[in-house]
Amino acid sequence: MLDRILNFIARGPAAPAPQLESAATRRELAAAALMVEAARLDKSFDAAERAAIIRVVKERFSLSPEDATELVAVAEQAERRNYDPWVFVETVKRSFSEEEKKDLLKALWQVAYADGGLHKFESYLVNHVSKQLGLSKEDCETARKAAEEAA
Repeated sequence: MLDRILNFIARGPAAPAPQLESAATRRELAAAALMVEAARLDKSFDAAERAAIIRVVKERFSLSPEDATELVAVAEQAERRNYDPWVFVETVKRSFSEEEKKDLLKALWQVAYADGGLHKFESYLVNHVSKQLGLSKEDCETARKAAEEAA
């Protein structure tokens, strides 16, 4: 099933589109996988970070607690199998509006700060994703400040 999800993300839907688990659409999965990647970069993916990701995807995508938890579990598997976040970044780049991209940056910063600190690898990832999405340094800094204030 995970291979079908990753192929779906990388290539887009074939005819007919594979059924993803519950509420896990490819754009939601890509966003959640990037959040998981941000949380894992400091080699300490703890319960606070997982809870932050679940909360963010629940709110951002209007999911039930169960669907949000399931989405994050699938995203963890997808991120583990796909070392390079390029596939997820490209999915976000193609399917998110500019405002949604900025919201995702804020969510990435929230996850990075969820464990009470900011690791240099987490900061690098968020800045890199921002650049790959075509957002400005100012957009990235605005999102960081908003996330820091929320934490």
